[in-house]
Amino acid sequence: MKTLLIILTIIISETIMAQNYDFEQNLYQSYERYKEKSLTHRRFKHSDITPLIKKLKSRDGFTSKVVGKSVEGRKLELIAIGKGKTKIFMWSQMHGDEPTATAALFDIFNFINDPANKEFCKALFDKVTLYFLPMVNPDGAERFRRRNFYDIDLNRDASRLQCPEAVILKNVFDSLSADFGFNLHDQSHRYSVGNSFRTATISFLAPAYNYEKDFNDVRGKAVKLIGSMFQALSQFIPGHIAKYSDDYEQRAFGDNFQKWGTSTILIESGGWKDDPEKQFIRKLNFIALLSAFKSIAEESYLKTSSEIYESIPFNDKYIFDVILRNLTIKSGKEKIKVDVGINLDEFEGPNEKKIYYKSQVDDLGDLSVFYGYIDYDFNGYTIERASVYNDKVFSLKNLEDFDFYKLYSKGYSTILVKKLPDEKFTRLPINLALKNKIDTTINIGESANFVLKKNGKVEYIVINGFLQKVEKNRKFEGNGLVIK
Repeated sequence: MKTLLIILTIIISETIMAQNYDFEQNLYQSYERYKEKSLTHRRFKHSDITPLIKKLKSRDGFTSKVVGKSVEGRKLELIAIGKGKTKIFMWSQMHGDEPTATAALFDIFNFINDPANKEFCKALFDKVTLYFLPMVNPDGAERFRRRNFYDIDLNRDASRLQCPEAVILKNVFDSLSADFGFNLHDQSHRYSVGNSFRTATISFLAPAYNYEKDFNDVRGKAVKLIGSMFQALSQFIPGHIAKYSDDYEQRAFGDNFQKWGTSTILIESGGWKDDPEKQFIRKLNFIALLSAFKSIAEESYLKTSSEIYESIPFNDKYIFDVILRNLTIKSGKEKIKVDVGINLDEFEGPNEKKIYYKSQVDDLGDLSVFYGYIDYDFNGYTIERASVYNDKVFSLKNLEDFDFYKLYSKGYSTILVKKLPDEKFTRLPINLALKNKIDTTINIGESANFVLKKNGKVEYIVINGFLQKVEKNRKFEGNGLVIK
């Protein structure tokens, strides 16, 4: 009987999904029309969204009011539209380096402002009222870092309410008594869908409201709504949707909002190949949220099976930025075969639009159960440590038009210079150092600098984690390190 009930519920859910199919497909196809063109990369700041909010105030139906200020005095503004009884509250970027959904909210504002969507919006706003609190942590966004000015994680401040931004978020929540809440975040691009090779591009969660992870009507509605959004996004990224850990965190806002009576949905924007600025994932947020608004207004989510949510795999970590497979390491007469897993951490240069990377060897050995965004099989190749070229000490000016091919072909990843630049990174396709005693050992935790040989010839060189085929006039992608 239970099995039959589940089957019937899923059939009803699929019927509703078919009804929404045209709506979501249309959003997908027409998205560029609504994309906010002034937000083109992830490192936008409070000063970039302030004029966009100001512009909204002149738009029909929108209201905006300052609800408080951050530690450094940046205004947090609550935007609202609609007259419906059901209240939906969205807050984004409480972690300053998690801006994907913030950009998507401004895309949604453009959608609402388009006269072509007037009929849809009128029907929507007769049923619901939307409330938006974009960029909860503007001081963190200014530095593109997770925590606020005091270096406190705002999503661990729901109980003590030590920081002004946390107090503002709680005050807004209390003033609204919203029916639904959307907690909008970014997660690591290295999360996988379960123990698969697929990236967790979007992860959902109906947060637990106690340690026992019980379900009540409030959390149950969040579960059903996530099932509806899962179906919506599966049209575009099948197999790339996961579930975030549901361990109860008594200091987190989402868990507490669920406990305090608002059906709360966490959306985490993860990774997608060839989308480092998460512009495609931003589009998915746009579709997921608008689809959810429609589902709430029509109450169609209530017919969605809870089994869909239960079937979504949890996040796991089976992804590296780079995997080089089946390399041979020689040690005397001994030969062993290894895979090398490399990750690249991102840093902002003096010019905030220039991004630099620092590599690290994160694992060695059998990595056959893992996947890499860049993933190559080097069966038949040997791996050796790279060398430091010390026959000559260069000036930085000498290197501007330098042909690095000869150095690469002899296995050099680092050169010595008379004076190092002030920065930690260089756009030059090689590492820079002042002294000769540079450790290029291939060990876990070290930066990735080594050569790949076939039949004794250097065919590839890895400089700071970036793989470079040794060919004349080949353009280098990436950056070197300044080793001090």
